[in-house]
Amino acid sequence: MKQVSWLYLALAVLTGAARAQERLDRAQVSFVAAGGLAGGAYRAAIIINLAPDTITYWRNPGEAGVPPNFDFSGSENLGRAEVDLPAPTRIDEAGGDVFGYRTRAAYAVTLTPADRAKPVRAVLKMDYAACARICIPMHADAQLLLAPDGKPGPDAPAVEAARAAIPKRVEPDQAATITPVAGAGKPSWRVAPKASDASDLFAEAPDNYFFDTRRIADGSFELTLAERPVNATTQTVPVRLTLARPGGGADFTVSLDAGGRTP
Repeated sequence: MKQVSWLYLALAVLTGAARAQERLDRAQVSFVAAGGLAGGAYRAAIIINLAPDTITYWRNPGEAGVPPNFDFSGSENLGRAEVDLPAPTRIDEAGGDVFGYRTRAAYAVTLTPADRAKPVRAVLKMDYAACARICIPMHADAQLLLAPDGKPGPDAPAVEAARAAIPKRVEPDQAATITPVAGAGKPSWRVAPKASDASDLFAEAPDNYFFDTRRIADGSFELTLAERPVNATTQTVPVRLTLARPGGGADFTVSLDAGGRTP
């Protein structure tokens, strides 16, 4: 396996925006902030710029791959860190569908301080995969020192763009109409988006459940239970659905009857 070498690591302290960046031979990871406190939290972003023909994965990687993992446990005065990912792209990898990003991935980060009056030192340890012909496990370390009165700086537009691309959390009936497909060989549902420009649908389910999604002729999507645990004791399964569309899309959870027919 190719050894990953560290080429650059910079830590910037907030006077305006903060920036911490490290460079690798296959990917460049930047941890950037917009400025000072806004609504009780700091707005930041993790940006991965990938080498040509290289992908990285969404939180549900699909049929193969490794989701990113974010660790902020080494931070100081950080009460909570939330990382939100944009909707992925469906990518054909060796004949299977994987969900991820080509060229660039930008994750929105919300950092809530334990004590708003004091600065936050946000320490990020991130594990992810960068895949071309082979997949290489990658690790990134970066830090931001965030001051409550920090002014917006040059990274603020990139942070706000990352936030704007995150699917909006909505109630199911605001995003789509979901109906069972009668006579299907496996438990299946038709998902008809309320927005006409939805480009794809992605599903996330509890461990050992797997749902396939595919676009059908009328612009809707078919959601099919492909696998479930052999010893499943419940029929109702919470499934998180992400509709991709320009401007961020929609993110919602539905409870589906996964009993009956055998996947």
